[in-house]
Amino acid sequence: MADAPHNRHFPLFRLKEDATVERLGHLESLPGDAFKAHLTSTRPNLARCPDGDTFPGLPWYLEDLRPQGFLGRLHAQRHAHQPGVGLPGDHSPPTTLLKHLALTGGTGVGDLLPGEPALQAALAALECPPDHVQEVDRSRAYPERAQGLTIGRAITSGPGGEQPKFTATVAEDGQRKAVLVKFARAADGAAAERWADLLVCEHLALQCLRDAGVAACSSHLIQSRGYTFLELERFDRTPVVLGRRGFVSLLSLSKAFVRETTHDWGAAGEHLQEMGWITADTALRMEQLHAFGRLIGNNHMHHGNLGFQLHDHGPLPLAPVYDMLPSSLAPCRSGALPALAPIPPVAPVPRGSCDPLLWAAPLAMDYWNRVAASSLLRSKALRAMAKRNAWRAAAIVQASA
Repeated sequence: MADAPHNRHFPLFRLKEDATVERLGHLESLPGDAFKAHLTSTRPNLARCPDGDTFPGLPWYLEDLRPQGFLGRLHAQRHAHQPGVGLPGDHSPPTTLLKHLALTGGTGVGDLLPGEPALQAALAALECPPDHVQEVDRSRAYPERAQGLTIGRAITSGPGGEQPKFTATVAEDGQRKAVLVKFARAADGAAAERWADLLVCEHLALQCLRDAGVAACSSHLIQSRGYTFLELERFDRTPVVLGRRGFVSLLSLSKAFVRETTHDWGAAGEHLQEMGWITADTALRMEQLHAFGRLIGNNHMHHGNLGFQLHDHGPLPLAPVYDMLPSSLAPCRSGALPALAPIPPVAPVPRGSCDPLLWAAPLAMDYWNRVAASSLLRSKALRAMAKRNAWRAAAIVQASA
């Protein structure tokens, strides 16, 4: 087999939007855990290395396939005893990790598949998705899957992140869509109740952005058997045929090319624009989204929570917004709940009409008004805090008028 563990060549495939397969070439493993890409045609983005013409480790556009987060750990455990598949740790050599991805497909994010076994598994899943559920059965099936996850069953691969979640392929009247489902059960305690409310807050944030013309994940809330489920349609999948779209996180791209530690999306965007990875408009939108996140109390805007559509040529457009919520209110790992404090006052930077806060403040005011009015929230204190936050966002709008 071309990508057997003793081999140095790993075929690289793309599962396209129409669910057909394109062979992109192969990756050659070099001494010192470096890799060289041999591509079938001119693909400047996939051929671009941080230095020279070889990758100093796993190619940056495969980093998001690395098993990570809640589902990543379960994925790795599921395949740990599969013949020929080791359990890759955080510090596993790149070649070991690539062998794992070639056999399993990793998290399955995006449209790239670095191995024949991974490709065949992806094609088999097109015909018979292992996470299939009928739309009318979600109120029953989702609680069952959530319960299964708590005891280590019903494991599926999918995007990273620590919030409990599972994937699903939802079918209705011959139509299919791939979704990611986050969940919380309010009856499990104060921390779980806060998470359930934050899922509602995330749904409202994505809704607010979409209504303002910003590309953001399509979301749907389902409450059943004491659970709150946030169903997010996957933007790296296509409906009906379940083809795939390219994706790379800001984390993977900036780690390879920027190499500067910053939690400011705007600063990262400036660096990527200078390097030709994105346009000036995309860099500005990154700054605006960071400002919106600040005004809604999102203190978890790390580089894994923003991403781009991965194309072979040209600047990379932003992927739809995801994981946008007031994460400053999220329970600590110990289960302690942060106080429901209003957002701190923020003064606009004197940059005229380009100030991202002038773009973000009206949206934040709209967002907090939606939270304050939501009947889906369990916490009256959270709704009261939302009213105060709406006033603070309105003060920014009035100060800039």
